[in-house]
Amino acid sequence: MANTLNVGNGDWATKENSLLGYNSENGNYKPLPFDFTRASNGTFVNKSGLIETAASGVPRIDFSDSTSGALLLEPQRSNIFDYSSDLSAWSKLNSTVTESNVLSLDGVNNSYGYERTSNSSSYIYRTVSLANTTQYTLSFFVKSGTSTNVRADVWDTAQSVQGQIQVDLETKAVSNFDGTSYKIEDYTNGWMRISVVFTSESSFGTTFNRYFNADSVGSELYIWGAQLEVGSYATSLINTQGSAVTRVADACSQTPPSGIIGQTEGSIFIEIDVNSRVLSSSWAFSLNDGTTSNYIGLRRSGGAEFFVHIAASGTTTALIATGITSGKNKISIGYASNNIIVYVNGVNVGTDTSSSIPTTSDLQIGNLISNRTLEDSVSGFKLYNTRLSNAELAALTS
Repeated sequence: MANTLNVGNGDWATKENSLLGYNSENGNYKPLPFDFTRASNGTFVNKSGLIETAASGVPRIDFSDSTSGALLLEPQRSNIFDYSSDLSAWSKLNSTVTESNVLSLDGVNNSYGYERTSNSSSYIYRTVSLANTTQYTLSFFVKSGTSTNVRADVWDTAQSVQGQIQVDLETKAVSNFDGTSYKIEDYTNGWMRISVVFTSESSFGTTFNRYFNADSVGSELYIWGAQLEVGSYATSLINTQGSAVTRVADACSQTPPSGIIGQTEGSIFIEIDVNSRVLSSSWAFSLNDGTTSNYIGLRRSGGAEFFVHIAASGTTTALIATGITSGKNKISIGYASNNIIVYVNGVNVGTDTSSSIPTTSDLQIGNLISNRTLEDSVSGFKLYNTRLSNAELAALTS
C-alpha cells in the first residue's frame, strides 16, 4: 500500500507557517510541506504534560490525548477575562490571594493560592460584560491544597445564577450544578481543568465570576488559567495579562504536485479525536478545486455526526454517514466512479455505487476552503492515488 502523502502518524515536524508532509511512494521520501497559518500565539500540551505556547503561525502538536501527538485545529476564540492567572488583580471578599511556590501547568511558579478567611461568603471575582442570550464556557485549572472542594459561579448583576458548579477534587463528585454541561479533565501534577457551559439570560448586562471553596476557614486552593469564552466548549488556554486576548483560527492546506491526488480513483485515511462538540459545520479534511463546488471530504453539518461528502459541480453525489460523534476514530475512504466505500475502526459503515468523482487540486486538513475549522485534532492523514482493496481499507482502520 504505497501512499502518496503522509501527515503525522507519530512523525511530526513544524516550523513557522509550515507543517511537514511527505511522499513515501515506492520507498522514496520527498517532503511535501503544508502551508499553515494562525495569526496569533496558541497553547498546547507538550510531551511532558505541560502547557506550552507556540508562536504565531507555528502548528501545535498536542499530546494531551496521545503519546504520538495530534495536530490541534481550533476556531478563533477570545478569553474575556483580562487576567487569566494573575489572581492578585481579581477582587476579593473574605479571602486572600498569594503567589504560591506550586508549579502551574506551564512549569513556572506562577499559580496563586486562594485562602478562605471567614465563615461568611468568601470568594474572588472579576467583573466582565457579557452579551444577552449567548452561550459561554467558563473554565479554570485548579489543584487541591488544604481544601478539597472548589466552586465557581457566574452571576448577573441581580445575583441571579447563570452557571455554577461545585466539584470534590478527590472524588470528582459534582454538586450545585447549573448550566448546559460540564467537563472535568485531569492534567499532570495533580492539576485538573473544570469547565461549565451556560447560556446568558435575555437581559444579562454584566456578570461577575467567583471562586470559593466549601471547606473551613484557612483552607486553600491553587488556581490558574481562568478563561471565559463564547462557545459550547473550552478551547486551549488563552493567556491574558491586563486585557482580553484573541487566538486566531488554525488553517492547514496544500496544493500537491500532479499525481499526488488521484483524480479518477484514490484512497484516504484519517485519524481524528472528536470531543463531542455539536457544531453547525466543520470539516476534518477536504480534497477540492479551490471552490465549494467540487470536493471529497469528511464533514459534520447541522449536528454531531460526521459524513463522507462528495460533490461535483455543486451537486452532492455521495453522502455516507459514519456514525462518528465522539472519541478517537480511524476512517478510510476508497473512491472511484460508482464505487465508494467507507470504513470506521475496521467496520464498513457505508457504500455508494452511483457516484461521480470531482476533479480536485487542493488539500485542506481541518477545513473546507475557509471558516469551517474542524475544532478537534488530527493524529494522522494518508492519501493514496489508487483505490485500495476493501481488505486494505479495513486494515488501515483496524
